[in-house]
Order: sequence, then C-alpha cells, then structure tokens
Amino acid sequence: MEFSRAGWLSAGDRPELYFFRVDGDDVVVGISGRALQLWQTGRRFLSREEKIDVAGLYLKKQLEAGRPLRAETLYIQANELSGLLQELSITL
Repeated sequence: MEFSRAGWLSAGDRPELYFFRVDGDDVVVGISGRALQLWQTGRRFLSREEKIDVAGLYLKKQLEAGRPLRAETLYIQANELSGLLQELSITL
C-alpha cells in the first residue's frame, strides 16, 4: 500500500479523498467532510499528514478484514473517524 495523492469533492458533504496504490490498483479512501467538521469544531484542524495516516489506517484495517475495496466500504464516517484518531493517538 502506497499513498499517491489527495483531493476532495465539492459536492455533498465535501469529502476529502486519499488515493493509494494497492497491488497495482488505485484505491480511494474518503473521509466525510461533515465528520471532519464535527471533530475539528472546538479542536484544532487536522494536518494533511494526519488525515493521510487516518485514511491509511482505515484502508489497512479493511484489507486485513478481507473487505472489498469499493467506494461504499472505504468511506470514513464520524464515529469511525474518532476511533481511528484515538488509535493513532491524535488528540486536541
């Protein structure tokens, strides 16, 4: 697994997208824009590197669980974001 680039969608809740190469295939992990907004309200903003770490950890967990690498299974919601941040020891 290798990070390649980042982007975002200007539609919906404006998710941030993180692109990885996995066994020669491009895989996209999305982080809900609303989830980021909720977490960052009253806290600091997450750095680009922290968001890449979150997306990478989520992708790793999906791979280890043998889940299909499709957009609907690679989208981080608010409850998952909090858990991943705690696991990475990312705090206020």
